[in-house]
Order: sequence, then structure tokens, then C-alpha cells
Amino acid sequence: MTASLSVAYLLESTGLWGGVRVVLLQAEALARRGHRVAVVSPEPEPDWFRLRRARFECASFHQSRELADAGLRVATFWTTVEPALEGARGPVFHLCQGYEGDFSFYADSRVRIERAYAAPTRKLAISEAVAARLASHEFGPVDVVGQAFDAADFRPGPVRPAHDPPVILVVGPFEADVKGIGVALEGLALARRRGVAFRLRRVSTFPPTDEEQAFGLVDEYHHWLPPDRMSFAYRSSDLLIGPSRPEEGFGLPVVEALSCGVACLLSDTPGHREIAGAEAVYFEDGDAQSLAARLPEALETRVRNRAREQGPRIAARFDPGRVAEELEKAFRRAFLEHGASAASAERART
Repeated sequence: MTASLSVAYLLESTGLWGGVRVVLLQAEALARRGHRVAVVSPEPEPDWFRLRRARFECASFHQSRELADAGLRVATFWTTVEPALEGARGPVFHLCQGYEGDFSFYADSRVRIERAYAAPTRKLAISEAVAARLASHEFGPVDVVGQAFDAADFRPGPVRPAHDPPVILVVGPFEADVKGIGVALEGLALARRRGVAFRLRRVSTFPPTDEEQAFGLVDEYHHWLPPDRMSFAYRSSDLLIGPSRPEEGFGLPVVEALSCGVACLLSDTPGHREIAGAEAVYFEDGDAQSLAARLPEALETRVRNRAREQGPRIAARFDPGRVAEELEKAFRRAFLEHGASAASAERART
């Protein structure tokens, strides 16, 4: 490896979110390769993820010493783009895990989001699907670095027969329509009316809404389930339903379930196809009728057995070390271009 890099990630929140975990995994993977890496956030260091090599600084972005000293900066959310650019002395990147401008949840902020994405940062996409969505908005060149996933905590459990009735797991907040939870609940309600028996387990970062409770489907509801307990939720389930819409950047629960050898019934989106390929059962995106129709197939023993055999192999593709290698390439290209631009500007001045 050549000379080490000095990298600072700007993290708006340290809450228990999949996107935050991705940032921390990237930082740790880069630090393990000998780079000086810091994560800067105005919120305290997360107690649910331990950084061993990368450093953490709890400070405002304007007062951060790590940010001031970094050779390059990585914004990790649209709100962190402006502080990442302010006073930067080297390349500035924008890590894109999805395009928030397409989310109805952020409709009131769409103009500001578009402005942030149009800013002169170098875009890093976690998947080809995200890169394609950014390209459709013409936000400039994008480097696809891949998704960082640590499979250490997500292993298949002992071989066991399916539960009777089978346990179906749905992960994600009902409030975020990009997650498609409402579609899943509508499809499951229809399947139950058709005589399909199951128990429904829900996991979300928010408490259940009145609208979700009105479906009367949920047998277990877990609010803020700690990361070290998520693997048990997967391994004790017979099927994960991933109903995310195309706007979703990357379905982390899908990778976690596959890593645990759990069968998946997924909405047919480019993002899900990129993750699971042919090793999942698919229903038409946003179509509850299609979900209900494909559910019996997804619960078949052959599907479950194949997921156990192939799921961990699929999940292993998202190794953080590979992502760190791609990040290094993008960072070094940026430094070469940055140096060439600086030299050109100096020649113009003289």
C-alpha cells in the first residue's frame, strides 16, 4: 500500500440506523488499511458500535479539529455537504446511500437537497442502482464503491424445521413510504384472507402507528431492537419480506437475512436484483396482490433450503475490505486531479 490518507467523515447523527452503521464500517475498514480516519459528529459516539482503529470526535463541524486537519472529507448526508465543502483544502466526497430528493418524506426539503447534490463534490454510490438514480438526475460522475456489510454477527443458526405456522419478518418504519411496509401489510392481509397461515414479526426504529395497528396482523413488535439481537430475529424467522420501493438505496435487512440463511420475498426493484439476483422470490413492486400470490412459493421448503445454502455466499460479496479498496482508488484519483487542477491554476496566475 502507498502513502496513507487522512480522511474525515461528517456524520449528522449517531442514532441506531443502517446508514450510520455503513459509515462506521467504511471508516473502520479504511483505518484497518493504515489510513488516518476520523468520524466527526455533533452527537456522542454511538454505544452500539465500537470503533477500534478509526477515531471519533464529538464536535460541531465548524469547531472540529479532525475536520480541519483532514486531507479529504466525506459528507454522509445531504445536510453535511455544505460544512464538508466549507474551508476544505482537499477533495470533498459525498457518500450517497440513496437520493433523498426522491423521498416523499423529504418533500419540503427537495430544493435544498437538489442544491446539495449539485454542489461540487465527488459522488460515492453504494450500489449500481444508486449510481443510476443519481445519473438520471445528472448530478455528475459517480464512483460505485459497493456496500459495506459485516457478516460476523449474521450467521445461520442450527438447522431446524419451519415453524408451524411460519414466522414472517418485516423490518423497517411504516412511516417511511420508501420502505414499502404498507404494501407488505396489505399483501399479508390479503394472503391471510386467502387462508395462508403465518405469524408476523415486525422490527422498526419507531413505535407502531395507529394505521399499522389497524391491520391487526402483527404478533410481535420490536421497537429499537439492539444490533446484537437482530441476528436472533432473522434466525428465528422463516421468511423475510423486503417490500422496499425503487427509491430505496440499499436493502440492508435483505443482506442480513441472506447472511443468516433466511429466505426472502422481495419487491422486484433494481436494488433488490443487484443484491439477491436469482436467490430470492420476487413480487411486482408496490403490488400487494402480487405479494399475496407469491407468498406460498416463498414459504416452500425448497426455497428455504436454497437460501440457507446460497444466502451467506451472496452476503459475503459486501465485504467492507473490498469497499475500502474501492474508496482508496476513488480518493487517490481525486488527489491526482486535485493536484493537477491546483498546478494549472498556479500556472494561470503566473
